Amino acid sequence: MRSSGKDSHGSQQRGHSGPTRKLRIKRRSFVQSLAGFGCETLLLPPTNWAQNRRVRRIGLVLGNDGVGGGVAFRETLRTLGYVEGQNLYIEARENATADSAADVARMDLELVVVQTLPGALAARAANPAMPLVIVTTPGIVSNGLAKTMEHPGGNATGIDELPPGVTAKRLELLKTAAPSVSKVALLSTTPGRGGHETQLADAQEAATKLGVAVKPYRATSVAELESALASIAADRLNGLLNFQGGLSVVNRQRIIDFAAKQRVPAIYQAMVFSRDGGLMTWAPDLVEQHREAARYVDKILKGANPGDLPIHYPARYFLSLNNTAAKNLGLTFPPAVLAQADRVLP
Repeated sequence: MRSSGKDSHGSQQRGHSGPTRKLRIKRRSFVQSLAGFGCETLLLPPTNWAQNRRVRRIGLVLGNDGVGGGVAFRETLRTLGYVEGQNLYIEARENATADSAADVARMDLELVVVQTLPGALAARAANPAMPLVIVTTPGIVSNGLAKTMEHPGGNATGIDELPPGVTAKRLELLKTAAPSVSKVALLSTTPGRGGHETQLADAQEAATKLGVAVKPYRATSVAELESALASIAADRLNGLLNFQGGLSVVNRQRIIDFAAKQRVPAIYQAMVFSRDGGLMTWAPDLVEQHREAARYVDKILKGANPGDLPIHYPARYFLSLNNTAAKNLGLTFPPAVLAQADRVLP
């Protein structure tokens, strides 16, 4: 008797034909396609999403500027798309010393922002390869941090706070505000090379035209600053022009109080001096300089070479006057000075 091809239960003896076999083939093809998709996905280059999630690492070394420059710096970076804790990490030091700048420059960071010349010089010495953005410096080129203003050529750029003629303008404003001034102390706390010499030359040239005598007093430490102030008092100078320098900003109240006690009209380098009781300042907007530093950072993180980014002078200088300080000195600001003022404090 010929076999029917079925077993005792009536099922087919030739193995997996029909609907069951087709289902398993489809399932196998689906699994294989998934496996292939997975392999191809692993081989794909990083997506834009992955790139956008990259955390950028920078350093920020601040002095005691008295204006909250670090806040302005962070706010500007945020408007440019960098958010701390998401795609940005900042290794920050506040009220920092040159040693702090050196420590940060040795870290695994993409660049370091330094506020002062001593910080920039220390960072460069500690790690010559570290890209630097300098917030405010008298003499970026003269101190060897760049070749020229237009084409820095190395790995540092930023804002140079000593354009030609700014010291002469300060002396002119002081003489106009206090016509009786005849012997002016040039108080210099400018570090490094070039900045002190440039300011001294500007002041001496302007002094000849204005008919006043000038005498420089230089300090690189708090002890030297105290000695310089004592010498100014002993020499009976009747005017004071404060040169650019972080040491004087940090110790501004000591200098302001000295000028008030000695009844010496003075003009200063930063707006915080007039805010804190000094007679007058002719100075840039340091907060805006921190914003500009953030814009430099954005360009570098997007691939720009610091050596290709021109160094800038501050866009504008502002005259700030303090009426209370003037009254305490027996002065009234003349119309020629008031007409130039951007801010007059009560």
